[in-house]
Amino acid sequence: MTDDMNGAFRPLSGIRILDFTRLLAGPYATMTLAELGADVIKVEQPGIGDETRHWGPPFVHGASAYFHAINRGKRSIALDLADLADRDVAHRLVGSADVLVESFRPGVADRLGIGAAAMRERFPRLVYASISGFSQRGPLSAEPGTAVTVEAESGLMHVTGYEGADPVRSGVAMVDIATGMSMINGVLAALLERERTGVGRRLEFSLFATALSSLGTVIAAASAGAPPSKPWGSSHPSIVPYRAFAAADGYVVLGATNDAMFARLVAALDLGDEVGAARWARNRDRVEGRDELEGILAARMAELPVDAVVETLKAARVLVARVRSPEDAARGPQADALGLIEHDDGVSIARSALGTNGTRHLPRAPQLDADGAQLRAELGL
Repeated sequence: MTDDMNGAFRPLSGIRILDFTRLLAGPYATMTLAELGADVIKVEQPGIGDETRHWGPPFVHGASAYFHAINRGKRSIALDLADLADRDVAHRLVGSADVLVESFRPGVADRLGIGAAAMRERFPRLVYASISGFSQRGPLSAEPGTAVTVEAESGLMHVTGYEGADPVRSGVAMVDIATGMSMINGVLAALLERERTGVGRRLEFSLFATALSSLGTVIAAASAGAPPSKPWGSSHPSIVPYRAFAAADGYVVLGATNDAMFARLVAALDLGDEVGAARWARNRDRVEGRDELEGILAARMAELPVDAVVETLKAARVLVARVRSPEDAARGPQADALGLIEHDDGVSIARSALGTNGTRHLPRAPQLDADGAQLRAELGL
């Protein structure tokens, strides 16, 4: 850590965020904002709460491990927004907040009395951010929008997995995480704008927009005459080699992102007789001869242990890495050096990517309505 990163990084200290979100994208975003110093109040349904509290086993500290991973550093209050007294509490909380984030289905927030138009008319400085599956408008707006349905509708699932096999969803809901990060960017920008104008802003984020945006290079290539899109497994449509290979005792990924690196790879693996000829010297030719070349590389990889492949190719300045499990990575020296994993009574908790910059260490996720009485007292109720 450099000297200028040693101080505590709390740029959102004094900012209050009212969190009506659930599942993953919104809670991940508001947890990250809490890590930046914001006071995040999670509003949940009485008796049930965010349904991810029940997404287990495993369960720890009264809720699922899933819930604890994305709701640290927040305060919880349970409110039934169909009840007028509880709705009044919600409105008072909105009046005390700088940002409101919600993930209701289109029209539900209005029906519950906390819609964007009404809240921003009453509280002009409020930044109001919505997260949904397919946006608040368009023919799919009313459809249930979870990671798996959005990956299917956006085309992301079409390019994931292996050709000829069943469609595969991402191993982790990266569309939700990326949507949450987009929301963080939007909220921070809106707060900065409010400092200049004195007025908040209405913001909207959808998993569908995130997924389609992430396919920008695929869409551009298709419009420019590339072959129809398809899943490539761990390979790259325009770079060869660039994929995972089975070694004698595990898996490695390796790649040659330019012709000089490929020449070093050939020399390091002693493959000059087989692939050292001029026909493979250019990436264009390697892409066209993908199957033959990758078959030769696969046979060579199968003869070598992972450690030997990694050591040899790193020494030759070739792109290479061993394929680890998340558990191994979390216990590894790089995660330790960055301080990315915290431990709470036997549970390993990953900090956000901002955690390497001196952000707040967050306390455990709250029990349902754990802070209800305190928050009512703060409101003078």
